Amino acid sequence: TAVEHNEKIFTELILSFKKRQHEVTQLIRDQERAEVSQAEGLLEQLEQEIADLQKRDTELDQHPHPEKHFHFK
Repeated sequence: TAVEHNEKIFTELILSFKKRQHEVTQLIRDQERAEVSQAEGLLEQLEQEIADLQKRDTELDQHPHPEKHFHFK
């Protein structure tokens, strides 16, 4: 009947929407994980750069350099 056909069509549409919703949700989660991973990598890199700069700063403090005097003509 027309009612049964209509119900079948709506059921198929609902299932299709739910499937698509699941796919989109999964894509969003995958993208989120990728961005978090990238941010963690950048944070790790920045922490290493900070540690290197602090080490250089400490080394420079331990080795005082005589002041250089420049004479310009």
